[in-house]
Amino acid sequence: MAMAAMATMATMAAKGQHNQRRHGKMQSHTLLLLATILLLLLSPKHHVHAKLSSGTAHLSGVSTESLLVKFSVSTSSSAKIDLNLTSYGMYEDEKDLRFRIYADDDWAELKRMPLCTDKVKLSQRNVPIVFDFQGIKQDDRPDASKGSSVEMYTARIEHEITNPPNPHRKPMKKDRPRYFYFTIDDCSLEKSFHDNKVPDMRFDMSVMNGRPSMARIGKRDYDHLPADEEGISTLLILTILSSGGLALLLFYKLARTIGGEVHVAILVVMAACLTNGISALCELLHLKAFNSNGYGIYSLDALSGHFEAVSDSMVTLILLSIGGGWTLPSDVTGGGMSSSSSSSSSSSGNKLMKGVRNPAGSLLALGGNGDKKGGFVAIAIILVHVGLAQWGRTFDDDFDTYHALEHPPGRCLMILRFAFGLCFVTGVGILRSGGRCPPSLMSFLTKFAVVGLSYFASLPGISMFVGSVLPYHQRHQALHWGASMVQACCLGSLTWLFVGGSDASAYHRLSRVGKHHEGGLTESIAANPDGKVTGPSLWRIGKTKVRLD
Repeated sequence: MAMAAMATMATMAAKGQHNQRRHGKMQSHTLLLLATILLLLLSPKHHVHAKLSSGTAHLSGVSTESLLVKFSVSTSSSAKIDLNLTSYGMYEDEKDLRFRIYADDDWAELKRMPLCTDKVKLSQRNVPIVFDFQGIKQDDRPDASKGSSVEMYTARIEHEITNPPNPHRKPMKKDRPRYFYFTIDDCSLEKSFHDNKVPDMRFDMSVMNGRPSMARIGKRDYDHLPADEEGISTLLILTILSSGGLALLLFYKLARTIGGEVHVAILVVMAACLTNGISALCELLHLKAFNSNGYGIYSLDALSGHFEAVSDSMVTLILLSIGGGWTLPSDVTGGGMSSSSSSSSSSSGNKLMKGVRNPAGSLLALGGNGDKKGGFVAIAIILVHVGLAQWGRTFDDDFDTYHALEHPPGRCLMILRFAFGLCFVTGVGILRSGGRCPPSLMSFLTKFAVVGLSYFASLPGISMFVGSVLPYHQRHQALHWGASMVQACCLGSLTWLFVGGSDASAYHRLSRVGKHHEGGLTESIAANPDGKVTGPSLWRIGKTKVRLD
């Protein structure tokens, strides 16, 4: 027996050492990841002249000018431009071919002008473009046949423009952050229409923002970060801290229930906080890289937009679900055993909100025999948000433009928010008028409806205000700050909704989130008087039961 005891102790010691080694490896990997992120954030700037933007341009009699890049330059600063043009074939008549720079003060007026000869009068700089023959080379255009060759001509323009531009021109322009638009044009095309003699062109362009140096008096520090991104790093850090703090608070609530029961709503809100924080972290790393190399890390910027879309969709889904009666007892939602068949007047409204009343259970029911409508609705809400985020990247892939009203995806998102807001108010109205809703809960639902509707309406309102009132150079920052504040306030409210004690409000006293699952036949029949199964009510993760009711 002594030998057996010693063998057992040796086995336990070996297991302990193995667990310690595994735990040590996990800690090492975690510390390595954190050190890498901190190194990226705190590393000094390397002013590398890298490609900022590239694309194709083709001029014609109908379209005599082509916009290459727009860039925001800081106050009392300058911008260095390095443009490389490649012409696939000879540009036979290049005497009127110009590289021009316009300020945002004149851009709206320019867009209204029909003639190229009128537009160029508003330009701040005009630089002739002269091509040099480089030889006959392989044609690398996407639509070129394999093995084909073409005459290659190249031109390079290096230029610098100050902000404010042209200080000697009257009236003098205000010293402020300013967008500059860089174009090429050939005004002779609107007279001669020799389109068949105009070759395709490719451009590679780098623009660097030169701010007054803090360390070197009278000198400038150049980097690729545009002026409209200044101050965004602070916002992103605040978003990471606030979202991370809320996620930790929810995790603490979750950790206290390990081995017991936890409601899935807590997991969903925690996932919304985490995705919002990860979105900010990805954008911060992309911003840091962009500041250094001029194009950032595309995958991080794309992930930032998609994580933001997922967080938005989760918040939308939770608000719609709670507005439809999710987590509340069945008699309060109007579907209890005490509800008579004469309540058919609200049956159409109940059917409207049924798709989002139990989103988690409906999602799990997609693989079983339950009611799948709710799962399809939940998936559709998430996919629509992600699809709009990806669609928005086709208009501007330098920085996330998910909420911008300047392109169709942003406008579609605003319309979608209005539609979800109407569905949310409808669901809360049905919840107040159906079943046996206590007066105290009715008062809470009224306040909840105001808060939820404010979330759905605030972003469209902020976008319209920013687009119609603020100057163009302030819109990006204002929209970014407004959208982030709205999301942070809503995540904080939802965290309070599921973490608060039973005496916090009438909702907390009735909600299933803080109560143990009863799981009896009576509750199941009460929740589904028609006898249909809407999906599983419990989901196990190890010894922990995740409630979906």
